[in-house]
Amino acid sequence: MSVPTSLFAALGVAPELLLALTEAGYTVPTPVQTAVIPAVLFGKDVLGIAPTGTGKTVGYVVPILQRILEERWLLPDRHVPVLVLVPTRELAVQVEEVIRSMAAKLPDRIHTMAAHGGVSINPQMIGMHGVNILVATPGRLLDLIEHKAVHLAHVRLLVLDEADRMLDLGFKEEMDRVLALLPRKRQNLLFSATLSHTVNDMTRSVLHKPEVVQVEVGHQEVVLIQQRAFRVSPERKGPYLRHLITTREMDQVLVFTSSSHSADHVADKLRKHGIDARATHGKKSDHARKGGAGRLQNR
Repeated sequence: MSVPTSLFAALGVAPELLLALTEAGYTVPTPVQTAVIPAVLFGKDVLGIAPTGTGKTVGYVVPILQRILEERWLLPDRHVPVLVLVPTRELAVQVEEVIRSMAAKLPDRIHTMAAHGGVSINPQMIGMHGVNILVATPGRLLDLIEHKAVHLAHVRLLVLDEADRMLDLGFKEEMDRVLALLPRKRQNLLFSATLSHTVNDMTRSVLHKPEVVQVEVGHQEVVLIQQRAFRVSPERKGPYLRHLITTREMDQVLVFTSSSHSADHVADKLRKHGIDARATHGKKSDHARKGGAGRLQNR
């Protein structure tokens, strides 16, 4: 196999993963990846303080895949060796897509699953056979555990991705319940955009002598964004929104509303006036949400 030249090679990344990185367009590792990849490969705990867009997902996925490839963690069925805990279903799907992309060139098949709410639990229960990496939201994970579809007694590596968001969304109790089911001896990776008091408390209880990776993204002035406010009476909001979209020939518009009911109402009104609109919110099914954020176009 011809292995592409890559700066990732200097970090100890295996040839098969170098090929996947190159095909995905990764040639120069970000600061987060430069620090996290060797730390995970050496089995260290990691505390990563980095905002979205710094490459942290690839930074932990690549060495985890390499560890599975090299160490061949063989466990009883429904006992997962790697658990990635995330706050939302959207992030669960996103992380699983990265795993599938990076694992595409590996000689051994890596079985991964995104487990989250908004969809029936039955297919996820059936699909838990032979899972190597489980990416899950706290609530759905506890549901799967209650149904005995998955067991955490042999988890070798735990990832808490966007730990600050999980705590902000009120998942502290669920996270504590999950942590109580894990073996004491394991590797832990915790990533957060901020280091609040609650995140600090969790790092002290979860991490053991972690490698601390902190990336600060400097303030960048965005000159392409203009902000304007319009004082409009409640009954005129809908007509004025339609006026702005049509007279200014807006192709893509993101409208925020105060509730899921309002989102459905605004989208319905726009459609009735010839503007293609879709509503998306937490009360919609997973299938509807994926297709709901459609492009707004004038008909």
